[in-house]
Amino acid sequence: MGKKTKYLSGDRAFATSSHDSDADGADAAERDPKIGTGPESTADLGRFILQTAVILLAGLWIYSPAYHGDWLWDDDQLLTANPTVQSGSFQGLAKLWFNPDGADYFPLSYTALWAQWPFFGPNSTGYHVTTILLHITAALLLWALLAKMRIPGAWLSGVLFAIHPICVESVAWVSETKNTLSLPLFLLSCFFWVSQDDETESAKKLRLYVWSVIFFLLAMFAKTSVVALPVITLLYAWWKRGRISRQDLLLALPMFAISIVLGIVTIYYQHGRAIGQETILVGGAASRIATAGMAILFYLWKSVWPFDLLPIYPRWEVDPPKAWQFLAWPVILAAAWWIWTNRAGWGRHAAFALGFFLLTIAPVLGFITISYMRITWVADHFLYLPMIGVIALLSAGIMTWFKATTTAEQRAAMVTGAVLIAVLSYASFRYAHAWANEDALWTHTLKTNHDAWQAHNRLGAKKFARGDVEGAHYHFQNSTRLRPDLGETHNNLGTTLSAKGQLNEAIKEFTEAARVTPHVPAIRVNLANSLAAASRFGEASDQYRILLQAEPNNPALLNNLGVTLYKLGKKEEAITEFRKALAIAPNLKDARESLAVALGEKPDPSAATPQSNQSKPVPPLELNAPASPTLGPAVLP
Repeated sequence: MGKKTKYLSGDRAFATSSHDSDADGADAAERDPKIGTGPESTADLGRFILQTAVILLAGLWIYSPAYHGDWLWDDDQLLTANPTVQSGSFQGLAKLWFNPDGADYFPLSYTALWAQWPFFGPNSTGYHVTTILLHITAALLLWALLAKMRIPGAWLSGVLFAIHPICVESVAWVSETKNTLSLPLFLLSCFFWVSQDDETESAKKLRLYVWSVIFFLLAMFAKTSVVALPVITLLYAWWKRGRISRQDLLLALPMFAISIVLGIVTIYYQHGRAIGQETILVGGAASRIATAGMAILFYLWKSVWPFDLLPIYPRWEVDPPKAWQFLAWPVILAAAWWIWTNRAGWGRHAAFALGFFLLTIAPVLGFITISYMRITWVADHFLYLPMIGVIALLSAGIMTWFKATTTAEQRAAMVTGAVLIAVLSYASFRYAHAWANEDALWTHTLKTNHDAWQAHNRLGAKKFARGDVEGAHYHFQNSTRLRPDLGETHNNLGTTLSAKGQLNEAIKEFTEAARVTPHVPAIRVNLANSLAAASRFGEASDQYRILLQAEPNNPALLNNLGVTLYKLGKKEEAITEFRKALAIAPNLKDARESLAVALGEKPDPSAATPQSNQSKPVPPLELNAPASPTLGPAVLP
């Protein structure tokens, strides 16, 4: 065993052996604070290129199943059914920044998609490749940042982040471009912050500080999950110097201002648009406390044991909470006390790493209601940023132990480490296949979590679109059973009942859907159409009138109202509605034919045969009603 030496990194001491080589490429930087993260010799350059290639090639291979992956989940809201993002115009770009229609205010992420649309259009491949490259960039930047901070295991941290199975959800799902774009910007902000903190020259220090604030602002515009950075800068100051100075507080003030303003904007959008008028059942204060404690332990466990991953995890029943559901908090508090009592040594590093984890995971623990809680309490994409703290702590601990062992032990450790990295890489590669298309995604989910109502809802929508009415009906029955409080589940069940010719049953479902979710026009359109198809023209006309209160100039709705009035024998009123429709849309074929029938210029095709309860009174129409991607297929005659 070689001679042991100690060296200092700032005021942080680590042990190493004089004969050890530094596998993470940060040894020289740790010995001399003036040395940066770049290679200093030919040997260093070769090692740097090799280490970079490992991260790059691992990322490219792991996510190869997602290169040509389909659009998933809410990709339509974000891009494929978003005319503003697809506009390619500066007017559309301005709208994304100053008057967006989306459920969240993430203008930079929308801008990234806006910029890609002219090149890739509706082909998903380019977007997938972009987000994969962003993820690899984040892994490389994490390596650079930790090396800059002179933390052992910097390269190992970068590798583990690049291959970690938890990342698959964020990287293989185009909607989570928010994550893969915001993280590199966040890490750049951190890198410049650390650089300015080490700098002694005033002018250069100011430039580095300004760049840090700029990149933080950009990261917040990409996704406000990075909101905790101002507090993290203070935690960093404590970790590095053992105290937080007045200067540290003053430097953090602009970042606090950015966090507060954009944090309020995010909450406004979440509650005003993403949640809207829906009631999300999260329980009271006790339920939220129980949920948060269990979520913290869940995320810590998945950070170190990333297997059996799901797009939608089972939703814990915490309203009211059971006594055992609070047990997470004594564990957390005991661990915090143990770490704090050892803050003079290893506890400081653990407090910094786990403090980073807790600060970045806090916004999604349930204390603030977010729209995703309608589905479940926890999700892998929420862990994309926070798990960096856990990875860095584990990597630093491993490398510190590694450098203190004998050569034989090091060789055994390297073999074991290589096997573990290979296992993690393969697990990520396999999980990436589940994100290749929605059929694979929801089938994978339902194998483990059969009560995932949205998995049933989405898979049912895919089957209905392919004409598999019976398969869709099975899944819509389950989604309605699991979430009878949602209009979309009743609406979707109504679509299959209608397709099966069970109009009376369909009307019951559409009626309940409209009652529960009165603010979604597409649901009321389905109700009105099914009533008309069942020859319940009086009730149908009432529903069309309600719709026209919100859309008085919708020609398709005006025509359909006219048809129901005509069937009720109110010919003059019907003619008035048909003419209104044609005044707005002169080329609307159905309105022209309807008017001709009402004026007697064309025979009524239904005159010879009385209307049955199952017949449709008019040919199919394309109604200009807004379609919600979470509703699944809508039956719009």
